[in-house]
Amino acid sequence: MKYIDLDSLPSYTKQELALHQLDRAIQLLLDEGDAISAITLGGASEEILGEMVKLHGGVSAHQALIDECVATGRVIHNEEWKSGEFHEVFAYYRNELKHYRQGSDITVTAECAHPVLDRAIENLRFLSLLESEQVRKYLDHRWS
Repeated sequence: MKYIDLDSLPSYTKQELALHQLDRAIQLLLDEGDAISAITLGGASEEILGEMVKLHGGVSAHQALIDECVATGRVIHNEEWKSGEFHEVFAYYRNELKHYRQGSDITVTAECAHPVLDRAIENLRFLSLLESEQVRKYLDHRWS
């Protein structure tokens, strides 16, 4: 049996992992047209950065969107909308691509990756982290 010195292996902070995942997600989407991997990696980044936002006293981009929808139901429509239903809608692609669920086939396009990457970037901005070249490239692509 081979011995591996774990102390000699590189280690990464959760922030470093999230930023790397976000950059690779963008690269895969824009350079290779791989929306499936972009959603999976972007979703992981979104979740990590969202948890970091919470640790800093904020509300993740995902939760903020849900809260806005629930408030819209209450204020504009005078109805109580359940946050869980919005969570399922907003996390649909992220969850369908990383969990096994029986059901029908799924169609995945580049547009399906945009909300996931947008929320990850919103979390990044809340944390006042520097936007990488890949993030700027994505934003230029997204909003041009």
